[in-house]
Amino acid sequence: MSSLEKRVMVDMSATIIHHGHIRLLKKASEYGKVIVGLTTDDEVLAKKGYQPELDFEHRKEILEAIKYVDEVVPVPWALDDGVLEKYSIDLLVHGDDNSNNIQKEKLLIFPRTKGICSSDIRKKSSLIANKIKRNILLNPGPATTTDSVKMAQVVPDICPREYEFGDLMEFVSIELTKIVANPKEYTTVLFGGSGTAVVEATLTSAVPHDKKVLIVNNGAYGKRMCQIADAYGMDYIEFESSPIEPVEVEKLKKVIEENENISHLAVIHNETTTGLLNNLDEFGEIAKEYNLELIVDAMSSYAALPIDMKKQNISYLCASSNKNIQGMAGVGFVIANTKKLEKLKEIKPRNFYLNLFAQYENFIKSHQMRFTPPVQTLYALKQAIIEAKEEGIENRYKRYSKSWERLTNELKKMGLKYLVDDKYHSKIITSIFIPDGVDFNEMHDYFYERGFTIYPGKVAEFNTFRVANIGEIDYRDMEEFLKLFKEYLGGKN
Repeated sequence: MSSLEKRVMVDMSATIIHHGHIRLLKKASEYGKVIVGLTTDDEVLAKKGYQPELDFEHRKEILEAIKYVDEVVPVPWALDDGVLEKYSIDLLVHGDDNSNNIQKEKLLIFPRTKGICSSDIRKKSSLIANKIKRNILLNPGPATTTDSVKMAQVVPDICPREYEFGDLMEFVSIELTKIVANPKEYTTVLFGGSGTAVVEATLTSAVPHDKKVLIVNNGAYGKRMCQIADAYGMDYIEFESSPIEPVEVEKLKKVIEENENISHLAVIHNETTTGLLNNLDEFGEIAKEYNLELIVDAMSSYAALPIDMKKQNISYLCASSNKNIQGMAGVGFVIANTKKLEKLKEIKPRNFYLNLFAQYENFIKSHQMRFTPPVQTLYALKQAIIEAKEEGIENRYKRYSKSWERLTNELKKMGLKYLVDDKYHSKIITSIFIPDGVDFNEMHDYFYERGFTIYPGKVAEFNTFRVANIGEIDYRDMEEFLKLFKEYLGGKN
């Protein structure tokens, strides 16, 4: 068979056709007749979370007018050998982001055209059309979001009990799980509420009435766990530790050995108070050694820092929609070992709305929350998940780290100090000592007027303010903040 007789498929959504598509089609035409596998409207909506700007027939009409294209056929989002067989395809041409499950010998990969993609065009168009003011949030959540996440909330009104909305929540649940665990062994339970709500749900649902939870308190959020336990009259042990230095593991082990009936160990991963990073590998080993179930508050680490729930023996992990996942505030979630989650039905509920097993059981039956969910926030979360997958969690943390390095390197040059030593730092949140003669509220207002938000410190014995480098910002935003910071301090001298 000559090359010109071969049938070559190029699969695309082509929701916004640009020169990258044309170059790919031109290159594909060198290998044979070009058949565009065009993603259907329903598949774009299901996988990308929005209706295409042009419907299938109009996108098809445009593609058929391109001289490199011989035929346009409808295809699902993910292609397999069955699709190729259906249309008698000899080769599939794709960019280097291919995720289609087909035989390697039938796959031809070309590099993507640099500097162009439909998502970027859509973001720019949204900014122009809606004139959304961009604020740089340096507070530790909610974080600065993309315009496409904001605009994902603008959807037709829908009753959240419809199957379509249940499918959206199922997508969100599965994809959130995948970031830290295998969905075959773990699952995500969604709640309408803040991060504190799901920490409360986990503590009060997972710990049996006749058992104790050992809570590591080395910051405001470890203390909050203790406050939750107090409010419910739970039996717990508070292990107080330095807010700026690692937990002394041997002392923690001694407490476990000296006390009976401890069933759970609870810890903050990245203490939002200071940026101190607790070592989950160590805590996972302790949980394994003493047969404890590990509860982790990962609000400020999830979707940035690497977490492997199975490897680190984490039974329950709590996070929310408005930090590193870069969605909107209003959805909290618990990712849990499914087998351990199912055993919670044996524990008499301490509460109603926040009962973890009841929420899980209802979702398994109907793909619904038990009570009215934050509808628009979940649409935004779906879009945020899609964008997180596009960037890659590892790449996201590299972006965050680059901003942190710009911040801390400049602070050192300026002679300013921050609480946590670099080797114990999460590179997510930095608690900075306020220079003498500076009033935080005045400084906050100075930055706020210029589009930047900073946050007060939360460690009583230290006069600090906090700067987070999460969300849809990068090192250039941090450099602009530092420029303003220098100008502000210069005006105080």
